Amino acid sequence: MQSIWFLDTLVDVHLDAAATDGAYALATCTAPLGHMPPPHVHANEHEGFLVLDGELTIHTAAGPTVLRAGDALHAPQGEPHTLEVTGTGPCRWLIMSQPGGFADFVQAFGTPAERHELPVLDGPPDIERLTRVAGEHGITFVGPPGSRPADLAASAGA
Repeated sequence: MQSIWFLDTLVDVHLDAAATDGAYALATCTAPLGHMPPPHVHANEHEGFLVLDGELTIHTAAGPTVLRAGDALHAPQGEPHTLEVTGTGPCRWLIMSQPGGFADFVQAFGTPAERHELPVLDGPPDIERLTRVAGEHGITFVGPPGSRPADLAASAGA
């Protein structure tokens, strides 16, 4: 297992694409309350989420789906989505990408975790680098931080 600080999260990569001949990747993510990446689209992989502890809301163009311990959701390739740690505290979830590209993105952008705990941030992320590395891994941001795909779809239709 490789532990990585990725933005404000701790990601434990259990299996990356190299370990599965590219078939899939499997990781555990831990994030603080309020964690919410910008809405994005994965051109190359599907994602599956299984909440282990806490509450995670997945936002898609259809609206929000709240997941609690034991709940799972499939995020299809090519569909805009984001996730938000909701509830009362941190959340821990299992994420599987098929094929295994998401773990490669985490490894390329993140840094090896010095301790097995959430990172202490010293400022905002380098958005230019994040956007570039994401693009190199087939991930495109489709809205600003804090926005949700349903809101973006509604404003596009207005």
